[in-house]
Amino acid sequence: MTTIRQQRVADLLYQELSILIGTELNDPRLSLVTVTHVDVSKDLRNVKVYVSHDDDEVSRTQVMQGLRRATPYLRGQIATRCSLRAVPELSFHYDDTPERAARVDELLRRIAAERAAAQQRGEAPPAG
Repeated sequence: MTTIRQQRVADLLYQELSILIGTELNDPRLSLVTVTHVDVSKDLRNVKVYVSHDDDEVSRTQVMQGLRRATPYLRGQIATRCSLRAVPELSFHYDDTPERAARVDELLRRIAAERAAAQQRGEAPPAG
């Protein structure tokens, strides 16, 4: 269960990290990185930042390396921009939820197309 303070800090860090990663980092590997979610520990000292990216030319590994390399800069910017007692440790995690959602959506479209084709032929729709 998250506290109100945790949620406020998570929202603040989400906004700041989205801006920092999206506009202020000069690493070309991170040009299309999106912050999807931020989890803050109860003591507000550790933060898990979940990210995804839309660039097919850059691998997940390269994105994560770029973020790890930028972590000291990001922490420094958070220290100057946010009024937190302690600057939290940032750990980045790749969020593959958008990719899984796209795959499920594609499977649902295929099923709907198969059912529509079966109805047009006058067959019973496939089970499942």
